[in-house]
Amino acid sequence: MISLWLAPPEGDPIRVEKSPAMVGRDPGVDIVIDHSSVSRRHALLERSGESWVVADQKSGNGTWIDGQRIIKAILRTGQSLRFGAVTFGVTLRQAPTAVPPPLPKTPPRAEPPPSAAPAAVKPPATTPAPVATPRAAAAAAGRTPSTSEAEAAELLGVPPGAPPHEIRRKYQKIYNDYQIRLTNAPTASLKRMYQKNLQELKAAVEVLAPGLLEKDGR
Repeated sequence: MISLWLAPPEGDPIRVEKSPAMVGRDPGVDIVIDHSSVSRRHALLERSGESWVVADQKSGNGTWIDGQRIIKAILRTGQSLRFGAVTFGVTLRQAPTAVPPPLPKTPPRAEPPPSAAPAAVKPPATTPAPVATPRAAAAAAGRTPSTSEAEAAELLGVPPGAPPHEIRRKYQKIYNDYQIRLTNAPTASLKRMYQKNLQELKAAVEVLAPGLLEKDGR
């Protein structure tokens, strides 16, 4: 029997035992990811013969494999699987085991991280930098230029080509939410995670509207 392991950027890998297993933000699903970019019932993981399949459940921010948005796809070892803005590394293993297989701390990714994770896990952060163009901003933030603008728009919840005032409004709303979580975080590890989320949020704004936050004095 093939076992599926999902490796968050920080913390222990998650072994998916139930099939099918629902992934989402709702506390009642099988794999809970507590992050605003994840839908309540976001995606379904299901064993299929000697492999596993992921199927998006009409989520708002999509399910992505190696930077490509999918509706339904077979999972393979080494892939980067992202629900909304939360990324996991994928490993398939022939036999179930009580000890997770060795997995990289940071899963391979071809898209921006923007965003909190299962239980108390948050995705890795990128450092925003002042840049002159969206493509340069994508490179400075460690993103693939061909997809960075779409990814940043999804993180902020704005349509591509949104005007600066709409980007600023969405940013402020999400920024305030992260600040509250950061203030109330019970551990140093959680505080670091929320600080990373804030960095990623600023990087997304820089991709869509270079210099916008500098004008606001942020």
